[in-house]
Amino acid sequence: MSIDGPAPNDEQRRAVFGTATDIQIGLYSPRRTARAETGPESLTGAAWLGPLLGEVAEPPVPWAPGMRAPDKIERPHVEALRRSITLFEDWDHRYGGGLARAAMAGQFEWASRAIRQSSATSAVRREWLSTAARLGDLAGWACFDAGENAGTSRGYFVRSIQLSTEAEDVQQRAHTVTSLSRHLTYSGRAKEALEIIGLVRTAWRELHPLGRAAVRIVEARAHAHNRDAENCLRAVDLCDEQFAASPADDALDSTWGYYADPGQILGDAGHAMCDLALAVGDRALIDATIARLQAAYDLHSTAVARSRALTMIRIACLQVRQGDVASALQSARAGSADADGVHSSRLQDDLRVLHRALESIAVEPDLQDELAAMRAHLGRLAE
Repeated sequence: MSIDGPAPNDEQRRAVFGTATDIQIGLYSPRRTARAETGPESLTGAAWLGPLLGEVAEPPVPWAPGMRAPDKIERPHVEALRRSITLFEDWDHRYGGGLARAAMAGQFEWASRAIRQSSATSAVRREWLSTAARLGDLAGWACFDAGENAGTSRGYFVRSIQLSTEAEDVQQRAHTVTSLSRHLTYSGRAKEALEIIGLVRTAWRELHPLGRAAVRIVEARAHAHNRDAENCLRAVDLCDEQFAASPADDALDSTWGYYADPGQILGDAGHAMCDLALAVGDRALIDATIARLQAAYDLHSTAVARSRALTMIRIACLQVRQGDVASALQSARAGSADADGVHSSRLQDDLRVLHRALESIAVEPDLQDELAAMRAHLGRLAE
């Protein structure tokens, strides 16, 4: 299934999200909640959530005692929350989710409680909901990157979808769906990852070109996991087309601007091609994937250390698949240098893949010492 196929039915959606009702994942009309009973200026009622049940009825972490919310949320509060998210995003790119996720969780919890306890105008309320949804998306991603259990990550993604639905923020809701889809694919649930992407179909025309490119990337990753070369490479081509069609000012968009970076598009879609290339071993596909990932690496700044490390380690894996050990060792040195100081379970997984690949490969005598040293170094990093 792709974005061009049918949307997931109710039963499929609930199975993916682990919920009993559509209301629990925010798939309800916010105009049909109790908002009229509490008034447009109030955030103290349950209208913003709907009648939620079960594990998503409360923020995923305990409320910090004594931490007050403002009596009234105004635009300076929204801007302050956005600045904190920018800082969290920078931490995530530089150091991985392992260090920053607890701080993100605490800020998200506070933002969620403020919605309940504070008043605001209708316009500011929507901005706060949307911004909190962005933070929930990021917190879920950081937990995923850090290797937290699937339920923890999913809880943040579900809550982000709820908040963005209430804010009527189509872009943020779609972004969180792509995050959840990535998580599902990585967890081996590629079929469900493709089904959940169907949630963005109804708003496809409203999505920015960069948003459509991001959707195609996660489709490509899921198809690669399924060893579906035709649909994987088609999705990569469509991603490139959408990126080429994006206007320059999309780089300023708060939701999708991250994908305005050519290196991010090259690398993110290249990782999908890598999954496929490693599985099928096609020489031409491996060459094309290495070229794409190398181009991405050359464009990545040192501020995105995790992306640099993931990209170069995967290049090394592909070079091992080709039997080019000398090049693989060179790439492994570069990737392991970028990996130093990054706390990412996903990166550790890739380091283990490379470590295993180097264990089973024969080399010339002049490379044996270097290979042994790299194996030992990768083993330490992977721990």
